[in-house]
Amino acid sequence: MTEDKVEEDGTKLYYRYPCNFTANWFQGKHKKQYTHVLDDFNPDTIFTLGSVTNKSIIYWSMARKRGIKVISKIFMQDFFCYNYYANDERGLCTKCLDLGFKEALFRNCVRSNDKGLKGFIKKLNSTINRYRLQRELTKADAVITSSQQQVGFYVRYGIHRDHCYTTPLYFNGDKLKKYNPTMGDYFVFVAQNRIDKGIHLLKDVLEHCNSNVKVVAAYTSQKSIDFALNNYGLQTYVDEGILEMRNECTWKTNLGEVIAASRGVINPSIWPSTTEFVLLEVLGLKKPVFTYKVGIHPEIIKSGYNGFVADTSVAMAAQINELANNKYLYKDVSDGAYKLYQQMTDWEGWKNTLKEILGK
Repeated sequence: MTEDKVEEDGTKLYYRYPCNFTANWFQGKHKKQYTHVLDDFNPDTIFTLGSVTNKSIIYWSMARKRGIKVISKIFMQDFFCYNYYANDERGLCTKCLDLGFKEALFRNCVRSNDKGLKGFIKKLNSTINRYRLQRELTKADAVITSSQQQVGFYVRYGIHRDHCYTTPLYFNGDKLKKYNPTMGDYFVFVAQNRIDKGIHLLKDVLEHCNSNVKVVAAYTSQKSIDFALNNYGLQTYVDEGILEMRNECTWKTNLGEVIAASRGVINPSIWPSTTEFVLLEVLGLKKPVFTYKVGIHPEIIKSGYNGFVADTSVAMAAQINELANNKYLYKDVSDGAYKLYQQMTDWEGWKNTLKEILGK
């Protein structure tokens, strides 16, 4: 889409220029475009969803100056973290939140293909714009998340606690209705070769799993499989028969069936997740999920009741070993997982919180 359009139901969609490297410095075309939207639509409230650093800062400043209420729901931690997910290989990292966004300038934490002077200039631009964004975002009427930990980040960032709200993450589970979950004899890792998703820790979990445990790593491409085998120490477990690397697994192919027929799902994410869609998909398919004690996981998951949370890879492996040999535990946790899914996808909770915000 490169221009405004109207959908069949009458909803008007406005084209938005990408927020590129220079967008927050040369704002003319963005300002003109946004003025057109505000004048034409004349909103009472502006609502932003998802990342904030991929949007022009004037979206907040222009609305505020016009007296328009601004609400933002942020999925990740890009408002303070250059890498979006506030983690390094060991787990949570909040140095830029605690010590200032300039911290990223002098550390090798930024996972970017741009090195040397070009990389430094990009980091400098990102750093300056985060300070500029902070001045606007802390003036927002409401900032929303689905985890209490993220609320803590907001307050440390400078947002007043009274302006922070929690709601479920809106999720359309219609795609899950066609599957009939059954208790399988293997576990699934919905695989992505990303540190924040914990790919580097999978080998540590597998190292402590019993020989009867079988894990399917569901990848989208053979290229990704080859990269994982070459970089994350997984070949040994493939050779031993514990791990199967399965190709072309997406929701458009067979990922839904693979999860629905599993014993449970291993989700070794180490970023402070507010709520991942994969978590809701797994719970919606009534599957026990294995997570680390990070982000929203310890806030909502009770081990042995509706899922499993662990402090270490050794502890996670022990939980997997137990579930692999206990069909009664599977039944109990499966039931608890689905109850949690229903709570987390409660649309009424969304609406009630929005009504509360808009009523103030």
